[in-house]
Amino acid sequence: MRAVAALLICLGLAAFAPSAMAQQKTFVRDNVASDGIQFEERLRKEYGAPAVPRPAADLARQAAQLSLRNDPQGALRPLGTLLTMTPNDASAWLSYARTSIAAGLVNNDKSWTLFWEATSAAYIAYQRANNKVDEANALAVIGDAAARRRLWRLSLDAYRASLDRVNDPKIQALYEPLRSEHGFRITDYKVDSDSPSPRVCFQFSDSLAHGKVDFAPYVAVAGASNAAISTEDQQLCVEGLKHGERYAMVLRQGLPSAVNEQLLKSADYEIYVRDRAPQVRFTGKNYVLPRVGQEGIPLVSVNTPLIAVDILRVGDRNLISTVRGDSFLTQIESYAARNLVEKDGVKVWSGTVDAKPDLNKDVITAFPVLEAVKSLEPGVYVMLARAGKTSTLAGTGDDDSGSGASLATQWFVVSDLGLTALSGADGLHVLVRSLASAEPKSGVEVRLIARNNEILASKISGGDGEVTFDAGLSRGTGGLSPGLVVVSDKTDYNFLDLQQSAFDLTDRGVKGRVAPTALDAFLYAERGVYRSGETLNVTALLRDANGIATTGLPMTLVIKRPDGVDYRRSLVEDQGLGGRAWSVPLLAGVPSGTWRVQAYVDPKSPAVGETSFLVEDYVPERLDVVLKPQVQLLRSGEPANIATDARWLYGAPGAGLDVSGELSIKATDGALPGNPGFVAGLQDEEFE
Repeated sequence: MRAVAALLICLGLAAFAPSAMAQQKTFVRDNVASDGIQFEERLRKEYGAPAVPRPAADLARQAAQLSLRNDPQGALRPLGTLLTMTPNDASAWLSYARTSIAAGLVNNDKSWTLFWEATSAAYIAYQRANNKVDEANALAVIGDAAARRRLWRLSLDAYRASLDRVNDPKIQALYEPLRSEHGFRITDYKVDSDSPSPRVCFQFSDSLAHGKVDFAPYVAVAGASNAAISTEDQQLCVEGLKHGERYAMVLRQGLPSAVNEQLLKSADYEIYVRDRAPQVRFTGKNYVLPRVGQEGIPLVSVNTPLIAVDILRVGDRNLISTVRGDSFLTQIESYAARNLVEKDGVKVWSGTVDAKPDLNKDVITAFPVLEAVKSLEPGVYVMLARAGKTSTLAGTGDDDSGSGASLATQWFVVSDLGLTALSGADGLHVLVRSLASAEPKSGVEVRLIARNNEILASKISGGDGEVTFDAGLSRGTGGLSPGLVVVSDKTDYNFLDLQQSAFDLTDRGVKGRVAPTALDAFLYAERGVYRSGETLNVTALLRDANGIATTGLPMTLVIKRPDGVDYRRSLVEDQGLGGRAWSVPLLAGVPSGTWRVQAYVDPKSPAVGETSFLVEDYVPERLDVVLKPQVQLLRSGEPANIATDARWLYGAPGAGLDVSGELSIKATDGALPGNPGFVAGLQDEEFE
């Protein structure tokens, strides 16, 4: 007797969710699922359908016999053939997984591949299992295979999921020691004692619990009444400690993690926060220091009564290579400092500075650079400092063991000449002003230096402090491209690197558009979004650099598809005052995405204007659809006729819309529709 099922037809614009069976699988690992797909495809190609079909029972029997003969690798071949014949048999996949593990134990050369196959096959078995017992067995095999691959988190999660389905004492005996050794635990800790506010941070094997979790009950600190707890990913830190103090800390059992595990047992620590190590640093990277009102370069020191200081100068002729080098404005090491002295610069001052240390606190000492270096010659200066009395050029200081440690480094130029460079179509404009008063500086020599260190031009600033270099000089390429602007007078000197990034004003709302050249075309469409089959209307206005209409010139308009291929190209004549209107139909089925319209007055030159628009197969979201089948009960072989009534919510008919649908067949719950009091099918017969 055939089972009778109701036909439920669901018609809509969205795709259906995955099947109910897939939704019930709570153990999901995307990377293992991907491996499973690849593995199943490989089995299908390797074994495929045999030339002479064999019964599945014979293949299973052959595999069992080979396993009994201690030949698990040989047993994989009949099992692989069996899987290509019965791909939905979860028990067959599980047999293959267990046999792969056995084969890996006797074949060290291929063990990694065999354990990978076991993991993939067991995951497929879990996905296709239809009861909790089979799921638990498959998950246990995943845990076993993953542990042999040293994938501890995957192994632990699989064992835990298996125990959640069936509490098997044998699996529990495997899980507990693995959980103790490789589960959520403390792996290390570090005391950050060199910062002004010391703290101790504990590193965990896995991420800590996310969300609004209060970790304070799980951390006990003896000796710190104001200790604060902070967490980030796999790290928990105790802050608010003091230098020179000892603390007893306990991280209590039960501390939560993001992997559904807790700290198994409490951990006790005796922490000593030592005093800060002697150190020296500068306050920032600013390298142009004002000449007027100069009070010295601030040195920040900790726990040291002496600071060794060396000052180097790189001359004007070596300036371009130094500025373009990787070490400019960075912290350098002792060997780099010695190399700088030997090749590119010269040492101009060396000595020590007395500091008044305050235990574990930052102390600021001003170094009077103008007093130390009486006459500042043209070039850039480098100040190097380290705690102690040993020179920074010696390579070994009181606080490091060799020349590999970075030194506190301050690049600087002491000047009252402030520089601004503006690049335009008419050349390079350089503005020279006083840093102290912002007044223009006249009578200052301004030199334009190329990247190859050649002097491209030299001029004297006028009363407005401005110098303009011809456009040809600023368009040089290669070694002759502009590299630096150097300014100097009888007592002052400064420079500006033209290769560094320009000052970005976009975050201040004044980005503007690219300055036009000789001709500029303004293009726009009447709206930003179109559907295929509609007509695009483009307007183009041609102007010169001063915004005056340019008439009589030919203009070629090109429409490009999202893939960059030309869709339409046309020579559009001037329709008055440099304006043009162009209408282009978008054929049905054109690709969706961002389209571009470009304007050319010379097809061999760059475009003089551009705009973009979208082509989307869009429908408004506020749509009401009513589905009504012609009959409520269908017989085998009959077509299903469904009436669709689509209307916009503002009342207009939803005409011309694409309609797609899917059919879903499932067993009825209870009585048959249209036949009250009756049920169909055998009680022990399953619906498929």
